[in-house]
Amino acid sequence: MPFTLSHAVLAPPLAKLSKGYLPTAALAIGCMTPDLIRLFTQQDGGKTHLWNALIYPNLAIGLIFCLLWYFIYRPVLYRFLGLQDPLQLTQLKTRMGFVIGVVISILVGVSTHLIWDGLTHVDFRTFAFRDFLSQSISLFGQRFPVHRVLQIGTSIVALPILVWMCIHYFQQFRQPSPVSSKIKRYAWSLLGLTLLSGIYSVWDYARYFSYDIWVANLYYFTARSINEFSQAALVIFSTGCLIFMFLDQKQYFE
Repeated sequence: MPFTLSHAVLAPPLAKLSKGYLPTAALAIGCMTPDLIRLFTQQDGGKTHLWNALIYPNLAIGLIFCLLWYFIYRPVLYRFLGLQDPLQLTQLKTRMGFVIGVVISILVGVSTHLIWDGLTHVDFRTFAFRDFLSQSISLFGQRFPVHRVLQIGTSIVALPILVWMCIHYFQQFRQPSPVSSKIKRYAWSLLGLTLLSGIYSVWDYARYFSYDIWVANLYYFTARSINEFSQAALVIFSTGCLIFMFLDQKQYFE
């Protein structure tokens, strides 16, 4: 799928089906995990799209990103956005249950990713409807394979749904008091720096290939550009979050 983030659209309904036992964030991370290996390597991520990789490396990768989310990104983003939704992990029993829920969430999320990709790709991931997916259809005067239309189409459809879910969550859990101006300035500065670093990384990658090569392999280069952007942006954003946590602990933003 060209838009890894689109996989996360399944997390909220799965969390609701579990009656809140499975954490939404851990489910979202699990849904994206098979593609996240591309943030650390130049490989195409084929190994993580196999069912025998469910435990390793997928579970391990998912746990790493869950640690980053719950210990760094979540606290910082909630301060930036003025959200109040504490995890309520005050007792050992609830903490153990939360950890187990995170592990199950990652495994469930990874499984949905493999199933989704298996129904929208024609390669080693395909497990059903291969003949149908291999057919071509006419769109806008051009011929496209069905599997490619499904990959891009489901990604595009899922993104606005995911945005709507995020907006609904924000409206539900935003704090009554406004976010301080210092925090706002830091957040906007970090966002700008993160975007610029990602854009520069894409430019630095793209400048080595001619326009004709890009057009001939548009799907591949689009996916690679997203990965290049994500790699650079993740490094800058993570560093900025750590600096913010240090300054916040020193009460710089009070």
